[in-house]
Amino acid sequence: MFALVDQWKASGVTRKAFCAEQAINTHTFSYWVAKRRRADQPSGGFAAVDVSGAGPSDQVTITYPNGVAIRLSSGNLPLIHTLIRLD
Repeated sequence: MFALVDQWKASGVTRKAFCAEQAINTHTFSYWVAKRRRADQPSGGFAAVDVSGAGPSDQVTITYPNGVAIRLSSGNLPLIHTLIRLD
């Protein structure tokens, strides 16, 4: 199905039109489009962050895979630790 999703993206037609051309159920195809999008996202891992030169008024932004971003003071290390360890 990922090949069909790639084919649809390259086609430039609407999802509905593509599904009609291919005789695919639109709901099923939407599921595979979402699955492909998740597969294309980088895996959830952590990168080292050096805050040794940051002052308490400097900002840190934490961005979650769902797009939610939280900006807070870099001086609040316990809160930063808690937020990056959320499951």
